[in-house]
Amino acid sequence: MTDPHPTLTVLSQPQPATLGGNYRANSDHLQRTRRKRLLTAVGMTVLTALFLTLPTSILPNPIFAREVPIRWWEYPVVAVTCALTWAWFMVQTPPRQPEHHGRLLTALTVTLFAVACPVCNKIVLLTIGAAGALSTWAPLQPYLALATLIALALALGLRIRSARSGKTN
Repeated sequence: MTDPHPTLTVLSQPQPATLGGNYRANSDHLQRTRRKRLLTAVGMTVLTALFLTLPTSILPNPIFAREVPIRWWEYPVVAVTCALTWAWFMVQTPPRQPEHHGRLLTALTVTLFAVACPVCNKIVLLTIGAAGALSTWAPLQPYLALATLIALALALGLRIRSARSGKTN
């Protein structure tokens, strides 16, 4: 004779200990990983903002001064750079060596030169002088900023692609 409710019979059997037992542990681990990645992204974004705004005096401070007024495009460049930095650290990728952050660090350093005061930059002053800094370097800075934003976006795209494929670049 067959059981009238075979599904109930199967469901009423004791569940093996290994079946679904790690779900909660895996869920907790996933939450901790996401929280750690979010805190890292926020922390690195704040450090990037300070790295770009303190020495360039975009964020007024008593240590650094600026000879040339802040130009309108410097604020969006810093904001987009910070947003791309946040996205960079939010993308989960396979474990990497520290030197794989070279694309990000190079772009951030070039961004610093792009938003800095043209006559406050000692390297520019030593190479082309104050007149050259204002007549040659200052007009090039918006293009340099745009190039670094494109480079950051491309580096982020490569990071996303490597995260999807599971390979390290």
